[in-house]
Amino acid sequence: MNKEVRFAVCDDDEIVCEAICSKIIKILTACGISVSCDKYVSPVSLYNNMKSEGRSYDALFLDIDMPKINGVELAKALRKNENTSDIIFVSNREDKVFETFPVRPFGFVRKNNFTHDLKDTLHSYINARIINNSYVALKTTNNSVIRRVRVADIVYIESFRYKQYVYMSDGEQIEIHMTMRELESKLEEFDIVRVYQGNLVNLKYVQRIERTDILLNYKGGVTINISRDKVQELKALYLNYLRKIGTVLFDDE
Repeated sequence: MNKEVRFAVCDDDEIVCEAICSKIIKILTACGISVSCDKYVSPVSLYNNMKSEGRSYDALFLDIDMPKINGVELAKALRKNENTSDIIFVSNREDKVFETFPVRPFGFVRKNNFTHDLKDTLHSYINARIINNSYVALKTTNNSVIRRVRVADIVYIESFRYKQYVYMSDGEQIEIHMTMRELESKLEEFDIVRVYQGNLVNLKYVQRIERTDILLNYKGGVTINISRDKVQELKALYLNYLRKIGTVLFDDE
């Protein structure tokens, strides 16, 4: 997740455009995600920059009611050019929702419920496009074959007798030819954290944190020992993770 997420906001009202960009940056920065947000008050400028200058964005936040070309028409034109950026409409025109379906929008943010809708949409985006869509390459003990693994499917990693084992959500156990230090460094940005000398845990699967152990939602419940001096740190990391995925909401300030 070191990669910067690139967004663009297009709204013919410059003040609204600035406000949307600022709120997006605030929410994602609080989630620990690096983000850039370009502002456009002209849909034609956005289209030309993407088509002619090759500018690319992970997601576009488009108003629907705009002069010359509205947000839905802009989205259709981009899709016709095989642009795959996620599209999120930001509008009061709820009556236009069904017209947006052909462009397969990721979400619809109502301006009259802006803060709530934007938070929900961004947390859904984090889950779908960043957390659940990330992969890492792990070196296995099978002649050091590199295995590409979906991060969201890693439940925990255990070190046992100088060997490291990755436990996957489907029950698969992978023996890894990497040190725990290497694994920790590679996976910490994906909310897989060290809880004990010989264990890394994916916060996605945490059910409960106690004084001496942590309960994981795996095979009916797996208990992992944790260092007492890491309990408070682990709770803070877990709270930040819950905020990131939208389980705990931020203040509206």
